[in-house]
Amino acid sequence: MARRQRGALEIIAVDNASTDGSTEMVRRDFPDVRLVELPANRGASGRNAGVAAAKGDLVVTLDNDVLFTTPDDVERVVTVFARHPRAAVVNFMIVGPDGHLSRRDWCHPRDPDRWAETEFTTSYVLEGASACRREAFLAAGGYWPPFFIGHEGLDLALRLINAGHDLVYTPEIRVRHLVEPSVRPSSRIYYTFTRNALWVALRNHRPARAAASIVQDLALMSFCATRAGRAPLSPDAYARLGIAYAHRPGVVGRVLRHLRERLI
Repeated sequence: MARRQRGALEIIAVDNASTDGSTEMVRRDFPDVRLVELPANRGASGRNAGVAAAKGDLVVTLDNDVLFTTPDDVERVVTVFARHPRAAVVNFMIVGPDGHLSRRDWCHPRDPDRWAETEFTTSYVLEGASACRREAFLAAGGYWPPFFIGHEGLDLALRLINAGHDLVYTPEIRVRHLVEPSVRPSSRIYYTFTRNALWVALRNHRPARAAASIVQDLALMSFCATRAGRAPLSPDAYARLGIAYAHRPGVVGRVLRHLRERLI
C-alpha cells in the first residue's frame, strides 16, 4: 500500500541486518524502493537511519507489520501537519486485522472508548505508526539506541515536548497492525520494558517525578508478569538462598565496590 500512495514520495526500507534474504527480495522485486542496510541489528533505533536518509521534511515511519489502509494516507499526513504547525509528530490510529481499534497499541493518556475518534494533543510517539518532522526528530536525537525495544517512543516524546514541540494523535490516518491478538509476548519483554521504564524516568524526570514514575511502572510490570504466569519459590528454596547470601557484603560495601571498580 505504501507504493500506491498518491502524490510524490520517497520509499525507504531499513534492513536491520536480516539474514532471511529480505535485502535481495527488495532489490529484486522493488527496485524503486531505496534500501538502507544496517551492519547490525539496532532494534528500534534502526528507524533513525531511515529518517536520516530521507530527503523530505515529513517522514512516515511504519514497522514491517503495519500497513496504510487507503491511497490517501500520506496526503492526509501533510494536511494534519499543516493544521498543527507546532507538532513534531503525528500519531496514527492503529487498527487490528479486523479493522477495529487495536487496544493493545493504544498508548495515549486518554480513554480509547471516549477519544479514539477525536484528534488531540498527546504525550507519546507511536514508533512504527506515526510521522515526524525530520528536522525536529534528528535534533532530538531520534530513538535512544540502548533501549533496543520498548519505551523508546515515550523517551523520544518527552525530549520533543521538552524542546517545545507538540505531539498529535489523529484518527484521520488509520493503519493496520497485522498482529495476532492471541499471541502472548515472550518473557524477555518484561525485562526490557521494566529496564527501559527505569531508564526513561532517570533520563528525563526530576528526582521526585522519577521516583513516582518508577514506582508506577514497577507496579504495572509486576502485575503483568504475574498475570502471565508465576511459580513462587518454595520455603526450601528461600532457606538455601539464605545460606548462599549469608556472607554477602552489605549495601554500603556493594556501593563502594561499584564506585571503586565501575562494574557496570
